[in-house]
Amino acid sequence: MNRPLISSWRLRAVATLAAVLTVLLSACGAGNASTASSATQTPGQVVIGHDGTLIPGVLKWGADSSGGMPYIVPADANNPKTSGNPSKDYYGFEWDIANKMAALMQIQQQFVQITWSDWPQGLQSQQFDFFMNGLEITKDNAESAKFSIPYYVYTQSIVVLADNTSIHSFDDLAGKTVETGTGYKAEAIIDDYNANHSTKIKKVTTDTPTPFNDLLTKRVDAFFLDTPIAKWYGSDDPSGKFKTVGGDMFPGYYAMGFNPANPNATVLINEVNQAIEQLWLNGTLEQIYKSGGAFNTNPSNAAVFEKYDLWNDSEACIGNFLPDNHRTNVAGCPAPEVPVG
Repeated sequence: MNRPLISSWRLRAVATLAAVLTVLLSACGAGNASTASSATQTPGQVVIGHDGTLIPGVLKWGADSSGGMPYIVPADANNPKTSGNPSKDYYGFEWDIANKMAALMQIQQQFVQITWSDWPQGLQSQQFDFFMNGLEITKDNAESAKFSIPYYVYTQSIVVLADNTSIHSFDDLAGKTVETGTGYKAEAIIDDYNANHSTKIKKVTTDTPTPFNDLLTKRVDAFFLDTPIAKWYGSDDPSGKFKTVGGDMFPGYYAMGFNPANPNATVLINEVNQAIEQLWLNGTLEQIYKSGGAFNTNPSNAAVFEKYDLWNDSEACIGNFLPDNHRTNVAGCPAPEVPVG
């Protein structure tokens, strides 16, 4: 991490401050599986403030790294840790975004592991500044969080076996057994469909929808869930056992969730929004979504690089939420269920 240069007459004060921060970090991080990562600033880039963080000089964010790629996962045999480089302790596009945001703010990012369903409690107890883990902008989630502007426009996809010839669209799921994640937006979409049609989709839910073992054993006919998951473990998986059908459907927004009761929430949301805006304007978000990735295993057990493959036409809609008079007013974008930013 790079910090502003400090004049010599302040060195002793800085040393004292460093000692205090060490105590604060130890106290606030107790009981959390967290990893601090340094961030490197690019010369000439815009610097964002960080007055709203819980701990000065640290951007703490919560997520569930057990949820799988391409969001965030711990380093593994194919994607190992690198000695002296904590930015390689985890992989995934949200980990990449956190590193880039911290670079703009010239501070450290610190990841805090939390079970996904416990994120509201994590915010309330101030375990982290915000939660970022495929959190959708929905009325239900708004009961526990204030949102940043979107950092990703997600869609829903259908995953079937590669040799499937009976499912081509969402309507083809009627009468079929379809699995999705518990509490996912995809589950609500299925429920809404079933409430308005006589031939129902036979819904199966699970807390851990990947890997797609129930599809391989033909316990279910298809999976219906967020496109990033569908691509990473489905159509883009090096095994070649799956495919996605029906195209990208039901677009919505991922955003970072903040504790509404935090008196600094408004300040921090504004700073985070500025960081997202810069990452959008300078092309960093697009680069991460298009070119970022990690190594996966092919049928021969060889490690092959798999891109996140997250870029789609709907990403242009992020521009509609940019602050500072940079809004793009792209037509045809979905409206968020609740106000953001």
